[in-house]
Amino acid sequence: MKIKDVEKRTQTDRATLYYYEKEGLLVPQRTDNGYRIYDETDVEMIEKIKLLRHLQVSIEDLKKLKSGSLTLPEVMEKQQALLQWNQEKNLASSRIVSRILEDQGTFDDFHPEAYLKDNLSNHGAMAFYASTEEDELPKVYEPLRRFFARAFDYLLYSVFWYLLLYLLFRIDLLSRTTPMRILDQGAVMLLMLFVEPLFLSVYRTTPGKKLLGMTLEKSRDVPLKYHEAFHRTYLVLLEGMGFLIPVVTLFTHIISYNRCVQGEEEPWDEGISYRVRDRKGLRYVLYSASSLILVGILILLQYLYFMPPNRGNLTVEEFTENFAHYKKIYQMDLHGESLKRSGAWEDPYNFIDYYLPNHVTQPPALGFTMNGGFVTEVSFDVDVRDTDFFVYPYGDLMSLISLSLMEPDWNLLDTRRKADELVNRMDFDYYNSFTLNSLGVLTENKVTFEGFEPTHNHMKPLHETEPNFYRQRFHAAKEK
Repeated sequence: MKIKDVEKRTQTDRATLYYYEKEGLLVPQRTDNGYRIYDETDVEMIEKIKLLRHLQVSIEDLKKLKSGSLTLPEVMEKQQALLQWNQEKNLASSRIVSRILEDQGTFDDFHPEAYLKDNLSNHGAMAFYASTEEDELPKVYEPLRRFFARAFDYLLYSVFWYLLLYLLFRIDLLSRTTPMRILDQGAVMLLMLFVEPLFLSVYRTTPGKKLLGMTLEKSRDVPLKYHEAFHRTYLVLLEGMGFLIPVVTLFTHIISYNRCVQGEEEPWDEGISYRVRDRKGLRYVLYSASSLILVGILILLQYLYFMPPNRGNLTVEEFTENFAHYKKIYQMDLHGESLKRSGAWEDPYNFIDYYLPNHVTQPPALGFTMNGGFVTEVSFDVDVRDTDFFVYPYGDLMSLISLSLMEPDWNLLDTRRKADELVNRMDFDYYNSFTLNSLGVLTENKVTFEGFEPTHNHMKPLHETEPNFYRQRFHAAKEK
């Protein structure tokens, strides 16, 4: 029999059945996929438990009965004494009620000492009561509440991880490769595996569950131990999230959702008390606001990285740092060339250089105009004549020079937009003359050529035209 069949037959809700199972009074069979299967022996045990609980037999005595450390007559003798005591207590209580009614007093004139002295002199054990422990282990069967609580926690761990990467290594979050993003995902899950148990063992909740009013406990006001919470989080990652492996995680979420809808216990929640404190509307407002803040932090980190490492007045060394920064962001190879801190080009040995003209093997030298030790303008000149070789476009170099000198706006989104527009303009318009004023940098590009045909990635010489030439002067100056 499935659990819903047992519920119907014994008139016992599944939360109570889970509680009896947690206490070791029920041990149903399990299918390969973890579902409970009950037989007639289990049904008979449930009926026994219900009757004995009705007779106020405690859970502890039921455990001893099942283990054989107590016999049924011993338990019944104990219960007979308890019921007799309760009967006498009830008679004494009835006498007190009658006496109060006879006196017709007010609450202000009410003095309990006299009634207790006269009527309970032989019943001093008033403090003894049968167990009031509820035969139920609270659970939360709300899949969306559980999902969004977990999603918030994962988002929080992600923000912490990316914040760590940015502050320690200043990593570009926007251009992370797929393998690096997979590693990030693994790092976030590892963080969750060790940090979430800390939250559960200390606070009995996590930030996401706290926002949505949920707590997890071993029993009332008793938190899980760290190793118990660790085991639970591991099962959540494995069976609830499928370690975020595509397709696998989809199936694990569908299975978890169906368990909740059907009132089935999740494997990682076995023996755990799961409660919802309240469902106030303010919680959803706070949840939404907190989620937006975390997403905002992630976006901010991505755009903060885009800002130049050095701003304001720049030395040549600071200019080259900015240059390398944007070269990495925009993945501009510059045919393998790099700037030294002095502003000159690296000159690695390459035997091919001896067989090609200089304008193919070497980028143009950069000229720096200085004022008080700071760069005010950067320029380069290209002059190619009578050649059968193509001419590289200098759009990437023009973009990097301009970006390295820029003064970003306070609006980070607008700064990125303007920078992208600048890069696109210089990439597609490198062979045309133009002036551009953007992000605090005035750029001017002057180009004249003859005997060349522009293509998308180089200037192609026209062999039927002789002589040919290509001249370009580019300069970028910081606005005063």
